[in-house]
Amino acid sequence: MPKKPFYYLVFLLLSLVFNTQAQTQEGSDALITTLTQNLEGQSEGEKMVTIAKRLLGKPYLAFTLESPEEHLICRMDGFDCYTLVETVLALSKVATYQEPNLADFREMMTNLRYRDGEINGYTSRIHYFFEWTKHAEDLGFVEDLTPELGSPKPKPINFMSTHRQYYSAFKTNNKIWNDVKAMEANLADYDFYQLTPADLKRVADQIQSGDIIAFTSNINGLDVNHEAIAYRENGELKFIHASSELKKVVIADETILQYINRIKKHEGLMVLRVL
Repeated sequence: MPKKPFYYLVFLLLSLVFNTQAQTQEGSDALITTLTQNLEGQSEGEKMVTIAKRLLGKPYLAFTLESPEEHLICRMDGFDCYTLVETVLALSKVATYQEPNLADFREMMTNLRYRDGEINGYTSRIHYFFEWTKHAEDLGFVEDLTPELGSPKPKPINFMSTHRQYYSAFKTNNKIWNDVKAMEANLADYDFYQLTPADLKRVADQIQSGDIIAFTSNINGLDVNHEAIAYRENGELKFIHASSELKKVVIADETILQYINRIKKHEGLMVLRVL
């Protein structure tokens, strides 16, 4: 048998390295099994917390969803605040399957992340958390408790279209920019609510471990700054999140109210109950 050329062996080695790296980033059937096992008998909120704890210590990774061409990206080697919440919710849902695998998880992520569960360009992805809550409610996955617990906060949501210089996808692309503006116009049909710090003090005992929370923004045109998972520890209402400050997934060492008061751009809170 003739010897393989040296360049062929190098190519084979590089292919193995890149394939292994891609599998690590995107996960595997075995990883999905590990993250979703032994959840029988737990409530939806308990499942959210258990899965989130299994991801503690994963690095904070920003801008992982951006690419030249829109396609499903499911990084499992690190998270930002949004992808952590979305991933934990998707895992909690496929955990009810008999033998959940990577394909099940990716399908669930597609349904959660994209309007009508279809990938069709940049604006088929749901970019604002406020719209994501409506979408997740329509899927029957969550109930938005914010209108019940909080106060109305009229505000236009148009940060993306009014700050196009920050978004490479439509910085110079007028078609996508106009699609973004149309996406934002649709959100004007919904009333925006939040829990102010005063509301939070009044109803904090109604927030449960495993609820999805989002910290509302006082920045013009922006709905929320940060997302997390509520977590009660020793009687205190804390949260699990992908921290840009600590560069990893952590259980916060401060309460939700302390965090709102410390971060000047935070104004209040949204609360979603996982169903």
